[in-house]
Amino acid sequence: MNDYRGLLIKKQRKELDISLEALSHGVCSPSYLSKIENNILVANDDIYNLLFKKLGISTMDTIKEEKIKQMLDLFFKYYMSSDSKVFKIINELLEYKDEVVSSCLFVQYQLFLLYASEMNSQINISLAEVEAYYSYMDDSQREYLNLFRLSSGNIELSDDEEWIFIRRLKAKANLYMYQKNTFAAYDLYKTCLNYAIELGNKKLIAEILCSLGWLCLDIDLNQAEKYYTSAAQYDSQYKMLAFFNLGATMIQHKDCMEKGNQYLKKGLKSCTDDFFAVKYKEVLFVYEILKENVGDAKKLIKELDDSKYIDVFSMMLNDDYQLNVDYQNRLKELKNDSSLFKFLFIKNCEYLHKYKEICVANDFI
Repeated sequence: MNDYRGLLIKKQRKELDISLEALSHGVCSPSYLSKIENNILVANDDIYNLLFKKLGISTMDTIKEEKIKQMLDLFFKYYMSSDSKVFKIINELLEYKDEVVSSCLFVQYQLFLLYASEMNSQINISLAEVEAYYSYMDDSQREYLNLFRLSSGNIELSDDEEWIFIRRLKAKANLYMYQKNTFAAYDLYKTCLNYAIELGNKKLIAEILCSLGWLCLDIDLNQAEKYYTSAAQYDSQYKMLAFFNLGATMIQHKDCMEKGNQYLKKGLKSCTDDFFAVKYKEVLFVYEILKENVGDAKKLIKELDDSKYIDVFSMMLNDDYQLNVDYQNRLKELKNDSSLFKFLFIKNCEYLHKYKEICVANDFI
């Protein structure tokens, strides 16, 4: 179950000192209300609205709620694809901060604030605050939380002026990165790193080194490797992220595929997070396909039942999978999900272009 509104009802009922029996009267049974409050079941919207009315909780207009839902979905889409449109969405969504409190979108909105805080230093929310709603998240939201926890970390909020200063600098550097202002972002990250070294906080140093590694992945892979491996040395918590990003990027380059495979295997061996373990196996599967090791790929796919891309990977086990129209269409859909799928999409386009005459003759394209 994953509807935050049950928790809101429980909090408001206790604040008003209303019994389960009194609140549920005319709406549902006391036991049913108890299940709603304790996240055991999700009721229909009519029941939530009736309970909200009795508690004096204002509800959001359905049309407005749908609009916010669409914007939240767009935010995560733009964020994951490093699209600069993300800034416009952030500004629009912040206007609804007070209104979403009674909405089923509340938890997703908290995730949005967490991610947006990395680009806007005026947003004050900590990882711990959002983790408190973990039981109310659906699988997709838990993936986003796990990804944030492992990749960004969210510099802990503190009253210490030096910490606040570094956080603001890092938020501005993140902003530059999403605006594709790479050199400005690099300079600011380096400044943040120098301050973090002065503070002597290894966790903070590792986090900023990871940001530098991410920034350099598509520019200078050797430099990215230095930053990521240094981050892992400062704080082993970042090893999972560092080795994953290095491995996933290196297997896309012929001259360092083997090194990428080694990073992936090392990272998976020390991985303690189920979510990240699946991500590792997805990339290792792609590596085996690229190396035409179909036997090893078939072994790996047995461990990818929890992957939301299992349909794509299953198609890749077939002969001439690159000519499969369903495979081509799925890559078009997924090309902005990650650099790996963008790589597969481009590789597939190159394949179809290379054998264009054969494909046209056989009605493949």
